[in-house]
Amino acid sequence: MKFGLAFFLSTFYLFSFATVTPHWEKIETKENVDIFRGKIEGSKVVAFRGVSTIEAPIAKVISVIYDVSRMKEWMSDIKVVKLLEKTSRFEKIEYNRTGAPWPVSDRDFVYSTKVKVDRENKTIEILIESVEHKDAPPVEGVVRGQLHQSRYFLKSLENGEKTYVEVEILADPKGSVPKWVVNLFQARWPVTTVNGIRKIAIEKNYQIHPDIQASLNEVPW
Repeated sequence: MKFGLAFFLSTFYLFSFATVTPHWEKIETKENVDIFRGKIEGSKVVAFRGVSTIEAPIAKVISVIYDVSRMKEWMSDIKVVKLLEKTSRFEKIEYNRTGAPWPVSDRDFVYSTKVKVDRENKTIEILIESVEHKDAPPVEGVVRGQLHQSRYFLKSLENGEKTYVEVEILADPKGSVPKWVVNLFQARWPVTTVNGIRKIAIEKNYQIHPDIQASLNEVPW
């Protein structure tokens, strides 16, 4: 099990509420990822941020994050992941279910994903938030998690040879899991997530997702 409880508690997706700004404090550097802790006024759950540089072009990094078919390779203990609806090239609705160790119930999430590209500044932002969808009703015995506003931020570096990566998480998995347990395991999440993305992005023969490649063909970086 690859940090099963950690991922289940944090879920796929990094959280940062639009209405709050955490006070970030760097707590350590681990496995080439700078880890920050952010306190939220009025919340018992602590936010975490991971920052690193991946030795791959931004197109490959965004492709890894965007590609549902490879999500199980870099997200721990995903039982189910599927595309529910694609509204445009860079807007879609997805579903995932994450396994949890007994006696904790699995968690699942239904969320929209939007990719925003700023070619002038060579940055990409991925915004994620919970939605409802007719093809993903509640599942008996599974706790439906809530994603508020979630985010990945990427910036092309060194003439496109490397990518700055920033991820954030503020997650409450619902149910009866104590908040101190949530905080404990979420602290591991930035390292697991960033290095999971890194491992795939630096593969010698990694193929960029067709949607990302089509965008590059239209207006190259």
